[in-house]
Amino acid sequence: MNHVVVRVLRIPAVVFAVWLVLAYLVPLAMTRYAPFTLRPGLSCVPQGGGAVVVITGVPTFVPQAATCQTLAELYRRPFVELFVDAMFRSLALLVGAALLAVVLGTLLGASAALLRRRALASGGILAGTSLVTAVPAFFVAYFLQITVIVLGSGSDGGRLLPVFGFGYDEHLVLPLLSISLPAIAYTAQLTATRMGEVLDADFITAANARGLRTSWILRVHVLPHVRPVVIEALGSGLRVSVASLPIVEFIFGWGGIGELSLAAFGIHDASGFVFSAVVLTTLFATLSAIADISRPRVLYRAA
Repeated sequence: MNHVVVRVLRIPAVVFAVWLVLAYLVPLAMTRYAPFTLRPGLSCVPQGGGAVVVITGVPTFVPQAATCQTLAELYRRPFVELFVDAMFRSLALLVGAALLAVVLGTLLGASAALLRRRALASGGILAGTSLVTAVPAFFVAYFLQITVIVLGSGSDGGRLLPVFGFGYDEHLVLPLLSISLPAIAYTAQLTATRMGEVLDADFITAANARGLRTSWILRVHVLPHVRPVVIEALGSGLRVSVASLPIVEFIFGWGGIGELSLAAFGIHDASGFVFSAVVLTTLFATLSAIADISRPRVLYRAA
């Protein structure tokens, strides 16, 4: 139990350390590079002013060097409102990814474990999940966009799914798929490995010899041993999803906390970037703690 408490207390410690470092380094680092435009409208604009100087006897107006507006000014929304809304947009993707990982990842892993005697079927499932984990999320996002555009151009309606923009409707489909695939793959792989070990254990062989129903064996004997691994895999997979948030949200124009962090970095909004980075760090540290605490060896020690 002490290990669990220490692991949980590491979350605020890590977040505070990251905030302390970023609050000092980010404003300094932003003086080392020129602002750049991520999207039309998100750019640095002159804040007014200038001076008339005489160049070769001709009076010439020299405008003041352009400075950057903050994200709150560019979006014309209060800072808190803007970033709270962005956090809920990102959480919608992560919660959806968690649900898909638990359902689809567990089903794929269980199928691979139950079909472990059939090399082609089980190997095909594990090979597919391995391929998914090896492909970067931004590549998946671009591939899905291109696929939907090509298929939509050949259909009568001319449109299958939105490939850009925000909305808690069909706009959610493509970003959610891009974010959730790593979590689904991790969950499937770890579930298949652990469930295969349990199914080959002596007590499962004895239960089968007694003629117990397979569904009862899976529910009573197998699931309690697999559940901690599913939670651990979920935490590990979602960490990859959190790391992929900025680029995936940018590709789809989702407007979440990840996209705002990139925008803040581009226009030298130090406070916006630090806040976004701290939010992403909190998510990452929390998922790391969940994955660590859920490992079976930790649970057994705690008992």
